[in-house]
Amino acid sequence: MSILSERLRMLREDRDWSQIYVAQKLGLKRSSTYANWEYGIRDPDTETLVRLAQLFGVTTDYLTGASELMHIPELNESDRKLIQAIRSLSPEDKEYVLGFIERIRGK
Repeated sequence: MSILSERLRMLREDRDWSQIYVAQKLGLKRSSTYANWEYGIRDPDTETLVRLAQLFGVTTDYLTGASELMHIPELNESDRKLIQAIRSLSPEDKEYVLGFIERIRGK
């Protein structure tokens, strides 16, 4: 069983939803399509993976196992300002800032 299939099953069961209910919420013609994702027989396409993440209120990275974080943390105002300032930097300055951060973190 894949991480995706395990997480789909867990998220569905945590909500006391049936496979049929999830399939209906996604607009699938057959509930067996969703069941095959949970059993690890097939994987959803990218668009459907996004819809699954939205339905369960988690990130696609969490569903696929790329991250253990279920949700993206909320940013406060100072975080938003910092991100905006970094985006306005030239590519060379961004590279310098990232190198500086890596040195500070000891990488």
